[in-house]
Amino acid sequence: MDFLREDVYDEEGTLTDLAPKIYEAIGTMEALRARSNQLLDIYNTKYPSKKMPLVLFDDALKHLTRISRAIQLQRSSALLVGVGGSGK
Repeated sequence: MDFLREDVYDEEGTLTDLAPKIYEAIGTMEALRARSNQLLDIYNTKYPSKKMPLVLFDDALKHLTRISRAIQLQRSSALLVGVGGSGK
C-alpha cells in the first residue's frame, strides 16, 4: 500500500517532509493492522471531536486496501456491496 511510510517531523513536532506515496507490498496482516491502527490513532488525536472508534478486523483491512488502491488509480471506480444490517 502507499500509506506504509511515515511523515518526517522535527523535534518540536512540526511536519518537515511528507512521506512519499510509493506503492509497497505489505509483509503480513499484523503489520497492516499495526500501521492502520497507528494512522487511526493519529487521526483521533488530531481531530478529537470527530473520533472514530473503529475495530479493524481482517475483512475490514482487506477492504481498506482495495478501496485505497482504487482511489489512487486514475479513472478508477469501485462498487461496494454488502448485506443490509451486517455492518459490512
